Amino acid sequence: MITTLTATGRDLLDRAYQEVVVLERALTHRFAPDEHALFCEFLDRATATLAEQTPPTHASR
Repeated sequence: MITTLTATGRDLLDRAYQEVVVLERALTHRFAPDEHALFCEFLDRATATLAEQTPPTHASR
């Protein structure tokens, strides 16, 4: 099955992406380079842990 976004969906995704970019830049500027690297490492570890703890979903068909 192939799915596509509508034009409205693409616009919403684009706006959300732009907001994420602004947020990432703001966060980056709040930390010294070594702090930023450590922060990213912590986020990566936290994300991996959450992914490991999330049960897989199965598409029903």
